[in-house]
Amino acid sequence: MICEYCELDSEINCLGRYLIDNNLGTEFFDIQNSYLRLGKQVCDSCGSKLSPKEYFYENESELFNKLGNITAKTFLDLRLYDGSDEDNLSCDIGHYFSELGEHPEVLQNAVASPITIGDLMDERLDFVPCLISYIKPAILSYLNENILKIDLDHEYPADNNTNVLTAGSKDFTSRNFYGLDPAEITSTIDNLVSYVYTISDEQLTRLENDELNDKYLDHNETYQKLRDVFLRLYNNNYGVTVNDKKLYRARLMDNSDIKILNKCEKNSLKNNALTPPVGVPSQGRWNFGGKPTTLYASDKCNQLPREIEAENSDKKVVIFNLETNKTRLLMPISLLTDQSKLYSRLTNRVNKKDSKKYKQQYVLSNLIGKIVLNSHYDGIIYDATIYKDINSKYNDRPMNYAIFNSDVNNLDCFNDINVSGFFCL
Repeated sequence: MICEYCELDSEINCLGRYLIDNNLGTEFFDIQNSYLRLGKQVCDSCGSKLSPKEYFYENESELFNKLGNITAKTFLDLRLYDGSDEDNLSCDIGHYFSELGEHPEVLQNAVASPITIGDLMDERLDFVPCLISYIKPAILSYLNENILKIDLDHEYPADNNTNVLTAGSKDFTSRNFYGLDPAEITSTIDNLVSYVYTISDEQLTRLENDELNDKYLDHNETYQKLRDVFLRLYNNNYGVTVNDKKLYRARLMDNSDIKILNKCEKNSLKNNALTPPVGVPSQGRWNFGGKPTTLYASDKCNQLPREIEAENSDKKVVIFNLETNKTRLLMPISLLTDQSKLYSRLTNRVNKKDSKKYKQQYVLSNLIGKIVLNSHYDGIIYDATIYKDINSKYNDRPMNYAIFNSDVNNLDCFNDINVSGFFCL
């Protein structure tokens, strides 16, 4: 088994980010959900004590095989290297150079070298140094059968030492030897997102000010372009489709409320887990106070105490087990806009003790939440902001989820969500 306190769990999380970034997030979440279970009290792998309501992975060998197969799909640009490329190039070199001694230098500096499959996997998946050894066999098997198209009945299978060429290496040769300028292949998604990285701090400040003075917002060019970007992303099917997803939801409660929970029936337990504590929901990172409201959850229970702050020591963090049961299209905004000025502003930590400043600091992320909602997405996947800093894009931060509900007066959008139980941290 693998629990969320195991190193491998962190690396599975990193791999998930990588797969989301390669448009394989839906398949990753389907695999993840298939192997998450409840009920163990001690992790067989790391010895951590678990609540019976904490999720863990079982059947690791099957899990690694599935993760390897899906990861192999990020190697679609490979082809076998058999030496014929150098043969062809040598003929071409003869047309351009009369001195034989120049040939090796030209090959070295202007022609891309092959790389072994093992080295390429280590290079592309260097953010999962432990997990890679478990998923490599499945990656190789998938590459042989589906990408390299090796006839295993008549040919030797490719292994870690097999040389291959990538799309990048072929472009290198075209550019540096033949003098061609192969057009950089960019997807519609890349072209759309590129605008986000051009937005300046001055434009973002103006956008915030115009949001505070609502009558100016519709005339703000940045706002107009962002609306267009997210709508076109939706129309190009960008996002992660989540069907059945196991999540955690946190609430602060005192001992008397916890005793009431222990006696709750299923529907009452769900209302306690999903309904805002008192009256109209407060402003959150991705929603204004009032309508629409948003359900906040995480895929790691140990992250949630960092997300909420107890007003006094009498209150405890209560973790509810949630499971979604309908299809939702979520916007992975962290990976989409990572390293942009926009995302830096969106994820600034706020001072919740200063209510005025708290609301102002959430103005921009509230606006983006509204744009994403109006672009027909069902929610947002985003980075936990209260977490250790890691330089790698595919870091091990938990993934947080903001699931939209269009009407604060009822939970109709959340009818599919089951609340199976709770535990205290």
